[in-house]
Amino acid sequence: MSRFSIAAFLFLALTVAAAAQDTHSDEPGTHALFTRSAFAHGYRHGYEAGYHEGNLDINMARQARTHFKQFKGLPLGYKHSFGSKKSFEQGFALGLEAGYGDGYAGRMFRAIASLRTIGESLKPAAEAGDAGNTFFDRGMTLGYQDGFAASRFGGGQHQGVLPVDMQSVKCSFRAGEKAEAAAQSSYCNGYRRGFVLGQSDKLDLSPEQVLLEASK
Repeated sequence: MSRFSIAAFLFLALTVAAAAQDTHSDEPGTHALFTRSAFAHGYRHGYEAGYHEGNLDINMARQARTHFKQFKGLPLGYKHSFGSKKSFEQGFALGLEAGYGDGYAGRMFRAIASLRTIGESLKPAAEAGDAGNTFFDRGMTLGYQDGFAASRFGGGQHQGVLPVDMQSVKCSFRAGEKAEAAAQSSYCNGYRRGFVLGQSDKLDLSPEQVLLEASK
């Protein structure tokens, strides 16, 4: 089962509970990113939850969890104002995986720094042709997937290379209609940022590390 198809399993396993207050939106350097992308916001929530669970498991000398069903009951912290729930959930699932791996391995909590890096110079206002940030968020999601697949342990156009300049990431966009063509710039802006985040997560994993899987 692919890494991205298991996300659907996670959505069924988690308890959807909104936090009383979302402090992530106020973090310096990430406000614009979270305003534009529900995926990025969900990633931040998932990473924090995963890191906490991983740190707890290693300190309690527990075996590492290898299935999403072992995280049943974690609150998503989603609010309607964040944007697409589906996109938020996808980000949460992938952030959970990255955060758990870092927490269990005793690595530093890197989500804030990573998100600040990809959110650099981003303006909170939507771009022309993408008033609802739909294309920017879609670009973030697909960019993350491609970036994860294209790292040194995978394959793809940027195999073995971690782009320092996000503009070095190639972005292809096929507009289905004229209205979508106007959103190309917004989509690619999100895609490049998501690509760098996904590649960073894959490079942080050791080749032998087992990814979380949903059991049948």
